[in-house]
Amino acid sequence: MTQQDATVEIVEKSVEEQIIAGLRYTGKYEDCGQYFGQLFRKVGWGAAGKPFCLYYDCEYKADGAQVEVCVPLKQEKPIEGLDVRVLPGGRCVSLMHKGPYSELKRSYEKIVAYFKEKELTVSKLCPSREIYHKGPGMIFRGNPKNYLTEIQFMIEE
Repeated sequence: MTQQDATVEIVEKSVEEQIIAGLRYTGKYEDCGQYFGQLFRKVGWGAAGKPFCLYYDCEYKADGAQVEVCVPLKQEKPIEGLDVRVLPGGRCVSLMHKGPYSELKRSYEKIVAYFKEKELTVSKLCPSREIYHKGPGMIFRGNPKNYLTEIQFMIEE
């Protein structure tokens, strides 16, 4: 599979609800790394899955974006300074993006085109999600060409 092919397959699928811890901020998308550091320091060994971001804006914002860095939890119990809750599941449109974060825009464009083609409506209740399957590590940066980021938009039922 080439890097270009990795962003072609769009699927509709169901995602389960999950217990999460989140830390919300207003700022730039690329600032999420520092917030993930804060999140993981508070969650510790309670993390139970891939980290992800929730994006609350309906369009791209270079600055002032509403972002929440999240991680699934093993159990629902309060953690000081974090929003611990159940994130709803449901049907979504999903695309696995392979490559650097700087190239995510073209994958988002493909999802938007898919919604229009299939005459689907994006859920207004659930923010879009970026799940980081493979990205920069805590010690080694990794190769951005090999990053795997799953983009999900929930479908209005």
